[in-house]
Amino acid sequence: MGTVYRAEHTVLGSPAAVKILLPQFTQDPVVVDRFFQEARAASAIRHAGIVEVFDFGRLATGQAFIAMELLRGEELSSFLARRGTLDASLAVQIATQMLAALNATHLVGVIHRDLKPDNVFLVPDPGAPGAVRVKILDFGIAKLIGRPLAGQPGRPRTKNMILGTPAYMAPEQCRGGADIDARADLYAVGCLLFELLTGRPPFVASGDGEVMAMHIYEPPPRLSNLAPHLPVELDALLAKLLTKDPADRIPSAAYALATLERAPVAPMVGEVALSGAHYAIGPAAHAALLAEAEGSPPSEPMPRWIPVAVIGGALAIAVAAAVAIGIT
Repeated sequence: MGTVYRAEHTVLGSPAAVKILLPQFTQDPVVVDRFFQEARAASAIRHAGIVEVFDFGRLATGQAFIAMELLRGEELSSFLARRGTLDASLAVQIATQMLAALNATHLVGVIHRDLKPDNVFLVPDPGAPGAVRVKILDFGIAKLIGRPLAGQPGRPRTKNMILGTPAYMAPEQCRGGADIDARADLYAVGCLLFELLTGRPPFVASGDGEVMAMHIYEPPPRLSNLAPHLPVELDALLAKLLTKDPADRIPSAAYALATLERAPVAPMVGEVALSGAHYAIGPAAHAALLAEAEGSPPSEPMPRWIPVAVIGGALAIAVAAAVAIGIT
């Protein structure tokens, strides 16, 4: 549905990733509004763990674009595929950085609603534990509290619309509830931390519908049953994060962060090695499409950003693409 460019600022020469919707999708107000919501949501947050948005708007052609931080590193999904189950110290550090970023996100009234390994990116940072910084990507289906999406006239929003990725969706998301709050993101963190520690998400099935039903009706597996060598504090934390009823769940990212920091897990030692030269501006869920993606520069120049290379395509609706460059 669009093209992603590596770009440079015309005056400063600073790099960026610029996402541009194709003309036919720019004609759909609902698609454009959700696309711009990603920019509004991300730009509302000021945190090292959130991708920075520099600019968004329309080209002279009318096409919608977002200019954002260009990241170099490795998506968590690729990292897990390469490393498998992580040591507790590394898993806890990744979850700690995620919760810190989510705390900043929730404080400004933004709920991500689609946390998953494809939307977590690891970048080199000598100042971070293990020399790795966690970045949360893709606010395409984020919810802005008090600033609802403007629906297209004649096409009312569906009250019970289901948004998210089944393996990491909270029960209330799976039901299509309208009153989703920050605790849905905390449930997703629980799913991610469980996967980091065990090598699999809490619920696995052949179909998305079955996975969603498991989130709603089945009790989550206990970490102590799959990894009895890990501290009981992690087992207790995951049990509270994965509680079905949001009212019984850990109430905030700050609370979860404080609990996680008290867990008796050895600190990280040494640096974490990231693989390859990846550029990212969103999830790498469609690697086959991205490997074949082709694009051409827009017919009119962008206001402040000039494209220097096409680095990806095949955008999902308001969901950024990511691409790995120079990987064999």
